[in-house]
Amino acid sequence: MNNGRKFPEEWLKQGMFTFLLFMMVFPLLQSRFGLIKEKPLTGAFSAIAKPDPGSFTRPEWLSGVFQDEFNKRTENHIGFRNSLVRINNQIDYTFFRQANAEGVISGKNGELFEEDYIREAKGLFFIGDETWKKKAAQLKAVQDTLAVFGKTLVVIIEPGKATYYPELSPRKYRNIDSDGKLTNYGQMVHHFIKEGINLLDLDAYFRKMKNEVPHPLFLKGGTHWSYYGAALAADTTLAYLSGLSHKYIPDMTIEGIKNLDTIRHPDYDIGLAMNLIFSIRQEEPVYPVFSFDEKQTSEKADVLIVGDSFYFNWLNDQITPSAFSNCDFWYYNKNITRCDYLQDGIASDKNLRDEVLKRDIIMIMITGRFHHAFAWSFDEQLHELFFPEKRDHEWYFANQVRVYDAAFRQMVAEADSMQISNEQRINQEASYLFYKDYTENPEKYTRRHELVRLYSLGISSTPEWMEQIREKALKNGVDVDVQLRRDAEWMADEKLKNLNRE
Repeated sequence: MNNGRKFPEEWLKQGMFTFLLFMMVFPLLQSRFGLIKEKPLTGAFSAIAKPDPGSFTRPEWLSGVFQDEFNKRTENHIGFRNSLVRINNQIDYTFFRQANAEGVISGKNGELFEEDYIREAKGLFFIGDETWKKKAAQLKAVQDTLAVFGKTLVVIIEPGKATYYPELSPRKYRNIDSDGKLTNYGQMVHHFIKEGINLLDLDAYFRKMKNEVPHPLFLKGGTHWSYYGAALAADTTLAYLSGLSHKYIPDMTIEGIKNLDTIRHPDYDIGLAMNLIFSIRQEEPVYPVFSFDEKQTSEKADVLIVGDSFYFNWLNDQITPSAFSNCDFWYYNKNITRCDYLQDGIASDKNLRDEVLKRDIIMIMITGRFHHAFAWSFDEQLHELFFPEKRDHEWYFANQVRVYDAAFRQMVAEADSMQISNEQRINQEASYLFYKDYTENPEKYTRRHELVRLYSLGISSTPEWMEQIREKALKNGVDVDVQLRRDAEWMADEKLKNLNRE
């Protein structure tokens, strides 16, 4: 007889049961009432609505769509989700050096990289030597034309962590031998220099300074150059532009550095995207103090910049607003940010000729992650603006594939599985899109060389037609490709005759 007293085992059982019940109910209460304020997750997220039983439909239930969507919504609105995500991410990074942020990978000593920088540096995104040869020739023609109008075109290659810290690359990439392997960076520099394009290679400049500078040019938790590195790059860039342009460019002097109590964005941008409990320990960032030697009687340059997010360090530090009379920035050749930080629509809505010819300097800035997508079609648009008679629709579609991330990644994956080069796979896709566009919009194509190419594609993709070409080639004693070309040319000429009659 225990006189109503409970044994320790019973207390333990009831306590565990109560604790488990609490752990099940408390997240529901948190989800419903938000009892405890959580730190929000950082990064790019798509808003997901709360689960809604009222959205039930019989067809979606039978297909499984309703269940999948309901589960997805429930998981995204569970109580303490943000804290649970941070705990999971912290465990993965601390014990396994795994980075749970999209596109981010952890390297040696926990150094964080955006993985695409490494893929570019290793040549995995290489788009082909012939591609860079043609891009360089077109850009040189544009540069020379702009020079006639008194305008200066400049290409600035920004640095990237993958080339700056190759020794810290993740284990999975260390065994990829890049020696002697063609890369977009290498061939871009080679052909641009060969053509005489105005080129400032800040990637090479940073690597040269690596063991000479007293402060970090890249930070462990960031993907962009540090503000100190950005200031050094700006000083070098302004000096370079001063030697090229007939317009006045003020001298920039870095007078010293200062420390701040908080880290300025984007010095810890990847670290924020990791959504950890504890911040990553990294070098102490320093922030430069600088001035400009301005001549009040001189008119500063009006500059158009087309580039990526590295530029924002210059804008945030008021470098470009101080150095230029105007510095409109076309982010990825899309969204426009003015010198006063105001948004000014999108580039495609502007009159390209007016926008370019009212400037003194046109700068294309690009970092290692985007070499395959060079200039985001801006170079192609300039070439078509000044040389419309040389418009190449098939080349246009190839460039679209290179520019759009999803399409480009798909082509790279398919090239790998097909064991062909990225350039070959992109050209195959471009040919398909070119011919598809012709079938949907035949009125666009009235030039002989494009019609010849289109008819060649049509014939070669039709087995019965190609068999007739082989028979003709054998009868005429010529190569199949020669016969294919002859038939395509005849068809093109007939097409043009009919158009002329109309």
